[in-house]
Amino acid sequence: MEKQVVKCIARSWLIGTALLLAGCAGGDESRARDVVSSFYKMHQSVRPIGALTLNELITFRHFMSVNLFDLLKDTSVAEEARIAQSAQADADPLPPLVEGDIFTGNPAGASTFRIVNCDIGERDSKCAVELIYSDAKLKAPAKWTDQVLLTRDARGWVIDNIEYAKGAAPMRSGTLQAVLTKLLKRDTLPLQ
Repeated sequence: MEKQVVKCIARSWLIGTALLLAGCAGGDESRARDVVSSFYKMHQSVRPIGALTLNELITFRHFMSVNLFDLLKDTSVAEEARIAQSAQADADPLPPLVEGDIFTGNPAGASTFRIVNCDIGERDSKCAVELIYSDAKLKAPAKWTDQVLLTRDARGWVIDNIEYAKGAAPMRSGTLQAVLTKLLKRDTLPLQ
């Protein structure tokens, strides 16, 4: 009889623990989805083009990991330096470091978004986001899926990187961090 009680308690404990863990995982997914959704809603409101301005950096800061924010900030500083250097040299303006919307695979940006799914891990997660760009000039809207990579820090889930959908030009490939790193390395070359 005593063994049956112990087995029943152990089984109840295991079921309770499994339900609790499932609830926590669901909460993690919900929080990750909230971060991604809030980011894209803000993105649609601000519609950043090129390197971020100071106000845009401040606006997007709370969504970003420290690493990603530092790259975005460094890119903005490099862009400002290029503009200032070009103006001092009385030369033709240099092309911008960042062409178009850096947060989406399509430099033209996105009109709408939909989170397709999220794969939640303990420290890192990934959400697939379907993006659509349409305007009156297009016969059919452009549609693609970028992957938003999240990491956990003291604030909770934050965006650490974006994997761009691979596609024909003008679509970007690679990741946001890799593109920013490459732009910063290219910009360290002396201006001619």
